[in-house]
Amino acid sequence: MSDNPSNKLDQITDLGKARSDEYTERLLAFVQDLEASSPEPFIPLLADIALARALIVHLVIRYGPERGLIEARDAFNTTFDQMKPILENMQEEKGHPPR
Repeated sequence: MSDNPSNKLDQITDLGKARSDEYTERLLAFVQDLEASSPEPFIPLLADIALARALIVHLVIRYGPERGLIEARDAFNTTFDQMKPILENMQEEKGHPPR
């Protein structure tokens, strides 16, 4: 493998392309499930998902595929831990959506 920075960027780009379809399918299924169970659209959630994807790509470019994904997972876990009480309170206040 060459130490050419352009070559490394191509490998990262290829990794992103290879995973993009799978991630997009998972995100789409997730959003569709949420949308189906809620009376209101989740546009803010879609924006958050887009930002999360951009952060993952940024971290992979910055730190490489292995460390970048570790950093992304740490960022997600930290954010989730901070948001969990807020989300639990929202669920209690809103209750379950009508069927």
